[in-house]
Order: sequence, then structure tokens, then C-alpha cells
Amino acid sequence: MLEKIYIQIPAYRDKELSNTVIDLNKKAKHAERLRIVIAWQHGKKEQLKKEVFDYGNVEIIDIHYKDSKGCNWARNLLQKQWKNEAYTLYLDSHHRFIKNWDEETIKMFKALKKNGVKKPIITAYLPSYDPENKPYGRMKYPLKIYPLERDKGLLTKLTSYPIPHWKKIKKPLNAQFISLHFLFADGFFNEEINFDPEIYFFGDEVLTSLRAYTYGYDLFHPHIILGWHLYDRKTRTPHWDDHTLWYKQEEVSYNKMKVIYTTNMTSNTILGPDRNLIEYEKYIDLKLYDNGIENEAICS
Repeated sequence: MLEKIYIQIPAYRDKELSNTVIDLNKKAKHAERLRIVIAWQHGKKEQLKKEVFDYGNVEIIDIHYKDSKGCNWARNLLQKQWKNEAYTLYLDSHHRFIKNWDEETIKMFKALKKNGVKKPIITAYLPSYDPENKPYGRMKYPLKIYPLERDKGLLTKLTSYPIPHWKKIKKPLNAQFISLHFLFADGFFNEEINFDPEIYFFGDEVLTSLRAYTYGYDLFHPHIILGWHLYDRKTRTPHWDDHTLWYKQEEVSYNKMKVIYTTNMTSNTILGPDRNLIEYEKYIDLKLYDNGIENEAICS
């Protein structure tokens, strides 16, 4: 019996959503193992292609874009739809995939467990693609995530660079940070790491990395390409373009992160019992909050 993958996609006014879901199914070795739930935040004139529903494994949470409160608000809704599937996959709504991506990802995941990793996470900033230049507009190497920039003393932005000599590497690499556009884990991740709907956008991946680490998860980047991500926003409208008070949400978000990073708080909904904030900062060799630095470029 095939182990199921619960795939959750927060989609905000994105023209690539239909093609992403179609490619997700077409490239899977076993599309029948997928359960795809989309928090579709859209206007009345924005429609999905019929082919999206032909697979029968797509469920829609229909939301008018004016009612949306942001990406992590949508992720919080999606987590509540988990039905004990063995695995979970967090995606954005603008992706392409390799053939048999499901089989390759599960094989990688099981190999990590066989080698003694109790709670692995496979995560990546997937290499880029260009939907108008097929298939040549696809980056041909996997990436590693690095810290990029601070805002108001908080580490908020990450970046990525090609993994050196990746063709010679035979297993996933240890990672310091999580990508929320591709995160593959055991299904119970949805219960352990509940997304806070008040965390707006910038800094959410750093906070999720810390939280997962303190709950005993070990982070890994895939050593091969599993798919591609569209970084150019030309096919979608960012949430902050439609919501003029987004900066107030960001202020709440930054204040919450500052409290977490300065108090090392532990509870069932924030930091876990297995490791602490100081251990994570040692692991990444960087402070998550530095009150002596307002804004700083870390990696260039």
C-alpha cells in the first residue's frame, strides 16, 4: 500500500497555480498517493484549468483575496486539513518537477532514517525556472541556503548559492535553514510546528528553522534537483500589493520574533523540548537577533 503525501499549497493570485498542480501530478510516479489541498486566494475572474480537477486528488479552500491575512495565515488553515498522511510537503504555487519526484524524495527521506536520523526534513530553495522558456530556462544545479540580511536587528532574509561539486555528492547535505517553498517531512510535522497566522512573511523561514531544530528535526538539502521554483513575481500579485496595511502585520510579526529570540521561550506552540535557541545559534554560527544592528547585509 502506498504511503500518502499531504501536499499543501498557499496560493495567492498566481497564474502559475494550475500548471504547478498539473506538473506535480504528471511528474509523480504515483499520483494516486498525493492529496493536494490549496488555500486559493483569488478574485472572481481568476479560474483554475479543468485539468487540475481531472486527477481527483485536489481540494480547494476558496478564499477571496481581500479576505486573506497572509501566507502563514493560509498555511495555518492548510495544516488543519492534515488527515494523518505519512508525509507532508509544503509548496508554493509556482513550481515544476523532475520525473518521479515523489519516489526520489521518499527514497532520500527513508535513507536518512535508515542512517539514524529520527526526524529528517528535506528542504531547499529549488533552482529557478522560466515558464516562457521551456525547457531551457531551468537552472541545472541544486542550491544551499545561507543567511542574507537583517531588518531591525532580526535575521529575516535568506539566499542560496549552488552546491559546490554537487555531482560528486551521494547523499543529502546538512542544512542550517528551512525553505517554505519546498519542505518535506513526516506528516506529524503539521501538529508539532503550528504556523502562527500573525507571522506575516519576512523572517518566517528563519523562525520555522529554529522551531523545527528545537523539536529535534534535522535539516537537509537534497543533493540532486527535485524540481524548480519561479522567483520572478511576474505571474502573481504579492499580498502586500493588495493590502495597504501589511506593514502593520509585519510590525506585529517582527515584535513576536524579537520576543522569541530574546527570551528563549519554550512551550508546545513555540520552541520545542529537544534543543534550545542558543544551540541553534551555535549551529548556524549567528545570532538571530542583535539589538546593536538595525539593518545589515550578511551575505553578498
